[in-house]
Amino acid sequence: MSYIEPALPPATPIGTTLKASDSRVRDMVARLARLTAREVDVMVHLAAGKNSKAIAVDLGLSVKTVAWYRGRLMAKLGCSSPFELGRAWEAAVWNNREKTATR
Repeated sequence: MSYIEPALPPATPIGTTLKASDSRVRDMVARLARLTAREVDVMVHLAAGKNSKAIAVDLGLSVKTVAWYRGRLMAKLGCSSPFELGRAWEAAVWNNREKTATR
């Protein structure tokens, strides 16, 4: 007799857990709205998992400049680690998807 494993529930995206704290999400989205275009460029690359050297090559900047932008991002968003930066980006992406879906 063989054992058949029950179907696993579908994986829920991490962003859906952010709905539990909508005020925190709105706060983070408001902070993200204050970023400059270049800071957003750097953040997109950071969220993609690229290191400072790769970002510098892609954007035509020096590694020091990328490090400076990264520090500004951390300060503006109140993040203390790259992981928190990723969560901030995720909040913005999921918030944007929800707005697009309701239109």
